[in-house]
Amino acid sequence: MKKFFPVFLLIFLLACTAGCGGGKVPAGPQGSETGGGATGDIEQADDPSEGLIADIPLPDYAALAENTSQNGATVLPETDGTVELSKSGSYLFRGRYGGIRIAEDGLTLHLFFGGATIESTTAPALDGSEHKKADVTLTLLPGTENKVQTAAEDANAVHIKGSLSVNGTGTLTAASEHKHAIKVSKELVIVGATLKLTAKTHTMSALSVSARDCDLQVLAARKDGINAECDDGTTAFTTQEGYVRLENVNYTCASEGDGIQADTVVYIDGGNYNIKTTGTFVPKTQMSEYGIDADDFKYIKSGSTYQRIASDETGRYNTSQLYGLVQGCKAIKVGEIEYPDPDNENEEIAVSEGDYSIIIEAGTFAIDSTDDAIHANSGNTVIAGGTFEISTYDDALTSDNLTKIAGGTVTVTKSYEGIEGGYVEITGGKIDIAASDDGINAASDDASVVEHIIISDGEIYVNAEGDGVDSNGSINMTGGTLIVFGPTSGANSALDADRGIVIDGGYLFAVGPLGMVETPANNCKQNVLSYAQNQRISANTVLSLTDEAGTPIFSVTVEKNCQSVIVSCPELVTGGSFKLYGGDTQLCAFTVSSVITSVGSQGNMGNPGGTPPGGFGGGFGGGFGGGMGTPPDRPR
Repeated sequence: MKKFFPVFLLIFLLACTAGCGGGKVPAGPQGSETGGGATGDIEQADDPSEGLIADIPLPDYAALAENTSQNGATVLPETDGTVELSKSGSYLFRGRYGGIRIAEDGLTLHLFFGGATIESTTAPALDGSEHKKADVTLTLLPGTENKVQTAAEDANAVHIKGSLSVNGTGTLTAASEHKHAIKVSKELVIVGATLKLTAKTHTMSALSVSARDCDLQVLAARKDGINAECDDGTTAFTTQEGYVRLENVNYTCASEGDGIQADTVVYIDGGNYNIKTTGTFVPKTQMSEYGIDADDFKYIKSGSTYQRIASDETGRYNTSQLYGLVQGCKAIKVGEIEYPDPDNENEEIAVSEGDYSIIIEAGTFAIDSTDDAIHANSGNTVIAGGTFEISTYDDALTSDNLTKIAGGTVTVTKSYEGIEGGYVEITGGKIDIAASDDGINAASDDASVVEHIIISDGEIYVNAEGDGVDSNGSINMTGGTLIVFGPTSGANSALDADRGIVIDGGYLFAVGPLGMVETPANNCKQNVLSYAQNQRISANTVLSLTDEAGTPIFSVTVEKNCQSVIVSCPELVTGGSFKLYGGDTQLCAFTVSSVITSVGSQGNMGNPGGTPPGGFGGGFGGGFGGGMGTPPDRPR
C-alpha cells in the first residue's frame, strides 16, 4: 500500500481482497434435464474446467442426475420453460429458457452457462427477487455467448436477494427494458468474465461491487453504470459496504447518470476506463417541473453546447438564459450517505461525514463528462498513478475535503475548474490543465476548513481564464515545477491567495494581466522576480531568464498575451545579476537584493510581498515528497 493510505483504507482493502477471488462453490453438485417447453438442456458438461480461472474450484459432474423434481430443478410448462430451482447445488444451462427462478430462501447455487439464452416478458430473467440470502455463483464457460433479458415492467434482468459472483471467460449480455441489468442486494463480484449491459436505470447495482481481470461494457444506462449503495440501516461511514473496487478492469460506459458511483469508497488499481456521461439540460423556467434547486442553474447555452458560469455571475442573465442538469452525471463519484426521513418523505437524513474517498493507484482513463469528471462529496480524492485524459463541462477533479495528486499523468483538455478541493496537495506527477475559470482552486463552504494549496513536487502546467492558482487560504510551494498561464484581462490573476503565497523551492513561472498582480510573500525562502510592463507580451513569445552573461536558466513559451511575469527558482540567488528576455529583446536587467525583486510597472498588485498569517497544515497522509527537480526547456 502507498504510505499515504489512512488506516481505515488499509483495513478495507485487506478485508475485501478475498471478495475478488470468485464466488463460493457448493459442496454437492446436482442437476436436471429440461421438460415442458424449454428448448435448452441442464446436463453434464464434457469438461467445463478448461479455460476457467485457476482459483475457482469445480464440482464433480459425475453425480449429475436425470430426475428433475428430485434434484431441485423443475421446468414449469405454464411459464414457457421457466426453470425453478428449489435445492442448493450446481446446474449447467445450455440453450433457450423462459426464465430461471430461485424458489427457496437461503440456497447456495452454482450456475454454469454454456451458451444459454434466458428471456422473460413477465419477470426477471434470472429471478431471485422473492427469496432472500441466496448465494449465487454464475460461471460463463469458455468461448460461450450467453444472454439474460427481460421486457417485464418493473423488473431487472438479473435480480438476486443475496450475493452474486460472476466468473469464467465467456460473455454475458444482460438487458432490462425498464430497470437494472443486474440488481444484487448484497455483494456483487466479477472475475475474468465479459459483461455487456443495457438498462433503463442502473446497469449494475449492489451493496458493494468488486471486479478483477474482466471486461465490463455499459452500452446504455439511464442512470449509473456501476452503483454501490449502503443499506438503509447504515447510519455512519463504513468500509464494509457501499464501495466499488476495480482491479485491472476494462470498463467502457455510456450513461446518463454517473459512470461509477459509490456511497463510501471507490478504489481503482489498473485497467482501462472509457467513460462518457451525457446529461440533459433544461431552462430555469422549468425548475418546478423537474424539482431542481435554483442554485443548480449555473449554465448558459453557447451555440450547440453549454458553458458553466460562476454562481455570483448568474444574476447577469435572464431566467430563460440559465440552464441546469436534470440529473447528476459524473464520471467517477463517491458521496455522502443520505436517506429519506421516515417522518417526512420530502426531507433527507445525512449521516455524519466520514472519509469517503476516491483512490486511484493505476489505470488509463478517458473521461468525457457533462458533469464533474471525478468528484468526492464530503470526502477525499487521491491520485497515486495512472494516465487521465479529461474533458468536462464542470470540474475535472473536485473534493469537499482533500484533492491530492501523488503521481501519474493528468491532462485536462476542457473544464470549468481543473483541480478543486478544500485542500489541494500535489506531491508528484505530470499535470496539464485547461480551465474556463480557476485552474487549481482551494475553496470550501465549511467554516472550519482553513484552505491551502501545497506543491512539493510534480510538473504542473495551468492555462486558465480565471485565476491560474487560487486559494481561499494559502499557497505554499517547496518543489516541483509550476507554470501558469493566467487570464489576459479582468479581475483575476495568475496567482491568488487570501492568506498569502510562500515559495520555498521549485521552479515557478506565472504570467497574467497587469491589473491584479499578486506577488509571493516577503518571508519566502526562495527569491522571486516580479516583472510587469504596460505593453503586452504577445502569445508564443519565448520568455527566458538568464544570468548576467546571458546563459539560459529558465525559459518558457507563453501561450497567451500577458503583461506580468513572476519567476522563482533556486538559481535566483541573493547578490546575483540576471536578465529577462522576451524573444531576442531584453526586457530588464536586475540584481537580487531582497526576497522579492520588483521590476517595471506593477499595476494594482493584490498582495505585493505581504506576509501570510499562520502556518501550513498537513493533509491526507501528511508529508511532502520529492525534490525541486529540473526545469523544462520551453515545455510547450
